[in-house]
Amino acid sequence: MSMAESPFPFASAPAPSVAWQGLRGVSWLDSLSDEKLAVLAGQCRWHRLEAGQVLLGAYTDRRIYMLINGQLSVAGHSVSGRAMIVGYLGPGFFFGSFAAQPPRNVAVEVQATEASLVASLSNAELEALIMSDVQVMRAVIQRLNELTGVLARRVVSLGTLSVRGRLQAQLLERAEAVGIDDDEALLSPAPRQSDLALMLGTSREEVAREMSRLTRLGLLQREGRNLRICRVDGLRVLLEETR
Repeated sequence: MSMAESPFPFASAPAPSVAWQGLRGVSWLDSLSDEKLAVLAGQCRWHRLEAGQVLLGAYTDRRIYMLINGQLSVAGHSVSGRAMIVGYLGPGFFFGSFAAQPPRNVAVEVQATEASLVASLSNAELEALIMSDVQVMRAVIQRLNELTGVLARRVVSLGTLSVRGRLQAQLLERAEAVGIDDDEALLSPAPRQSDLALMLGTSREEVAREMSRLTRLGLLQREGRNLRICRVDGLRVLLEETR
């Protein structure tokens, strides 16, 4: 994965109205009034990233980041240089280092997959906000619990499923994310095989072979830059057979 780092740690804030309205899309801030969001927007650092740029400092600078628009990938790199994409973040997600010390032996890198706008607060500012509003506190705890469940499912998948099963599970997850209509789902654009390989902890060649097999079975169909899952239930049946 190409890692073109941005030379700028953060950018100037957007217009005030755009700033607080962007924060309205962050679910754990739902309880805040427009006036409180406007104040919070003024406290934030604003980070503008082009596709391919790395968000410097994420998971090491003890700040909480909120994705306002765009998409980010989160990748882990071991000391040996091996990389794995942990996941993709969409608008409204928050992330960052809550611990006093960053994780050792694993470097986490956040990269924009498309033009993105990110807001961030220091941990001290986050703590003050949480302590001042119990609804925000509850929302943060609930979201952290949800993320724990997502990570637990990912670990179980990596530890118990073959590459074939992991790919099927990943395609089903993406189908559910975009919406299933009449047993079909359209992934637009189609996920890149190299990115799927990094997500699944395998090689691009192995992903290509399994994608070809699923296409021959009539479960997948390429449509230009898009990928259609033609029989979602059929994919579920295959996954159950591999468990």
